[in-house]
Amino acid sequence: MTVAVPDARHSLHAVMTATPIDGVAESSAPLPDVALLRRYGAEPDQLAAFEARPHAHVLLRSGPPATAASDAVAARLEALTLAAQHDGLVVDLAVPRLVTHTVDETDPAAPRQWVALDVEGTGLEGTDVISHGLSTFGLPELRCRAVPLPALPATLAVLTGLTRRLLVEWPENDPIGRATVTLADVADAMGEPEPPTASSIDVRIKLRGGELAVTLQGDPVPLFT
Repeated sequence: MTVAVPDARHSLHAVMTATPIDGVAESSAPLPDVALLRRYGAEPDQLAAFEARPHAHVLLRSGPPATAASDAVAARLEALTLAAQHDGLVVDLAVPRLVTHTVDETDPAAPRQWVALDVEGTGLEGTDVISHGLSTFGLPELRCRAVPLPALPATLAVLTGLTRRLLVEWPENDPIGRATVTLADVADAMGEPEPPTASSIDVRIKLRGGELAVTLQGDPVPLFT
């Protein structure tokens, strides 16, 4: 089984401003509330700035997955430029999350600019880790099921490294099957220096229920100890 490459992928941003931009009628697209933005990393001062800008100018830009990286960057730059011209803020509605990086820092291979990893549910078997934002590049979102709480930080790091690989390799390489995530992948994804060791962990990816079901082949904790 392989992941079908869709005909189009979409970037969806909202430019939030204190007054409407050029008097253009605003979109009725649903906007995230403060609690949701806080969940995805917004700081108190950023939330205050968001609340002070109640007018949304929504930008939808679409294109083929083959040019997802360049198209996503172009859409993000358009939103950031418009926001700078109108003292606005940009919300990536695919996550949803406030965009806090600058025009010059925009990088299609930096997962923290495009994808958020979240936890869903807690139980005796652990918690699921799910992604939001891979759809911007025409990919299904990922899910790693039943992660034990002691292994959650290490699992999040491994999945961040895997996410970077997905962004860089899609759609040339199909993600289904076995992959190896190295500490170098994790460091690159987090913008950290090259690690002194070449440790790695294998993961297996299946397509299940429209999601990328990711299973770590081993304990990720020793990678970081």
